[in-house]
Amino acid sequence: MEQIENDQIVTATEIDSTSKRTAKRAELIQSTEKGSTSAKNPVYVEWHGINYSISEEHKVSWWNKIRNSDSKLESGKQVRKIIENIHGCANPGEVLAIMGPSGCGKTTLLNLLGDRVGKKGVQGTITLNGHKITKKSKRFVAYCTQDDIFYPHLTVKETLGYTARLRLPRELSRHDKLKQVENTMALLNLTKCADTIIGDQAIRGISGGERKRTNIASELLTDPSVILLDEPTSGLDSSLALELTKILKEFAVKQKKTIIMVIHQPSSQVFESFDKLMLMADGNMVYFGERAGVVDYLDDLGYKCHSNFNPADYILELLNDNTIKQKLINAYAHNIRDDPTGKQVVEKHSRRTRTDNQLSDTILNAPVTSERRWEATFLQQVSILTERTFKQSRKIILSRVNIFQTVAVTVVCIIVWLKIPFAEPNVFDRVGNIFFCSVFWSFTAMIGSVASFPTDLVMLSKERQSRSYRLLSYYLSKQFAELPLVIFNPILYTIPVYWATNLLPDFGRFVAYLIVIILSTLTAQSFGYLAGATVLNVHKSISISMVFILASMLLGGYYIKYLPFGLYWLRYISFVKYSYSLLVQIQFDSPKAQFRCARPGELPAGQSSICETGDVPLTSISGSSIIENEGLNDLPWYINLIILLGICIVGRVLAYYSLRRNSRRSKE
Repeated sequence: MEQIENDQIVTATEIDSTSKRTAKRAELIQSTEKGSTSAKNPVYVEWHGINYSISEEHKVSWWNKIRNSDSKLESGKQVRKIIENIHGCANPGEVLAIMGPSGCGKTTLLNLLGDRVGKKGVQGTITLNGHKITKKSKRFVAYCTQDDIFYPHLTVKETLGYTARLRLPRELSRHDKLKQVENTMALLNLTKCADTIIGDQAIRGISGGERKRTNIASELLTDPSVILLDEPTSGLDSSLALELTKILKEFAVKQKKTIIMVIHQPSSQVFESFDKLMLMADGNMVYFGERAGVVDYLDDLGYKCHSNFNPADYILELLNDNTIKQKLINAYAHNIRDDPTGKQVVEKHSRRTRTDNQLSDTILNAPVTSERRWEATFLQQVSILTERTFKQSRKIILSRVNIFQTVAVTVVCIIVWLKIPFAEPNVFDRVGNIFFCSVFWSFTAMIGSVASFPTDLVMLSKERQSRSYRLLSYYLSKQFAELPLVIFNPILYTIPVYWATNLLPDFGRFVAYLIVIILSTLTAQSFGYLAGATVLNVHKSISISMVFILASMLLGGYYIKYLPFGLYWLRYISFVKYSYSLLVQIQFDSPKAQFRCARPGELPAGQSSICETGDVPLTSISGSSIIENEGLNDLPWYINLIILLGICIVGRVLAYYSLRRNSRRSKE
């Protein structure tokens, strides 16, 4: 008896908690209705005659050509249709669900509606309030992808905060934007995990359901007029899926938002919340109309759904049967045989042209546009993105592993080169120390920066599609944010190694030495940026960078001092040559750089002392003699510095234009 009473108390508590959350949700949605853009200017989405095809490379091997010599097998491009004659509409205040088996073209259609495919292979008409989609109108269309794309090291609150600061109207203060973030998190029950990092497959963070809700929150936050969602309930249990659907439904009704979602297998309760329904199979239409009418439509075709059966499950069961599926496709095609593009069907179901619509013609046909291309100014974009990139990159570049590596290498180098004497037998050790310092940090910086743009590409594409910021803002913020992070480890290494290994004891020379190490590191980083932005493939970029850095090392002047006749010019294409020359000149081109001549037996057998090469034996060797002996006196120090600085700048400029070109290509 007591157990029953306890269960009743728990159930009552859960119901009370749910009702309170529902009331709070309604209050939050109602509070933002007055300032909502979509509530004042609703957007009608219509599309008809949509066809999309792609070209596929068809290759026939020489062996198959020989085996089938009598046939007409030829290599070439083949056109494959993805979707054909798709039409429909979505009205403000309604939720349209697109359903169908996997691979039927649902996501492709959603990408077309969001103008994320480009123009190639696309036919048909897609309009917002009767006008074609433009770059400015895309800002009012939110797109929630099936894959939740985030920076893994940022928390939920930070992620939404940066989105708000970038995309909410610039008239709002920072406090008001962050207040809206708090309301949105409360609306989607994200407050508990607000300070937890997003995480990814390698880093533990929030749960899959919380990631999904964060993805939707980042789009709802910006008050879009049209919301496109690809599988918004995937990874959620039935109760959370229903809760999320109710939230979207309330947004649609109270703020007149137009919601289109691709959904695979909704529960019966979720299915009942849809206003309109589109069924697809093999890239073709099977049904479009009111959700409540789909059961009767199938019944008329001879496929009766039992009253106690979930209609969504029954529909998928039919569409997964190849024979029934084809009959349903043919039946719908027969119904619209006099309307080949589906334009009449769209006019029938769209409320934009209906006489009972209470909105004026000005609103119904108003172009969806904005006075500004970007909500945040250029300087605001750079500032916000720099802050975000610094927080994200700090955990990667200054990870515990990288810090441990730096400390370990520093200790090893100090042990190996501790207190190098200013003597002729140790000159080669001193030069080796200098060359290693230059090359090691160049190598580390280049390999570390290669993956920057390829790993950011998906996130960059997502945010650029939503018109969050300029590409230049992103690129500059990347430079500013990663600059102090990239030079931290070289500085951490150089300071103790310089003094412990007994390099030239001159503070001015030490500062110059450190500056050159930093410049060399940044130059190598610029080549890593260039390789990554050009290839946009981590493995290929690393391979290219490895070949480049190894070639630069060989031509740097340490391993090979004299190249064969006709190949001497190759050394000037190595950036290592300029940094190495600068470091040697800093250390040896000084009156303080005097080295004791070798005593008998100190030099290896067969090697003669520099002190004995002249007419008069010397007691010490000047640093300039060593520079000349190393073959590094061909260019003065300031020329080496200017060239190294120029290579660093040119590499970064080329990386930007390469990224810009690939960014444009990905949109086509």
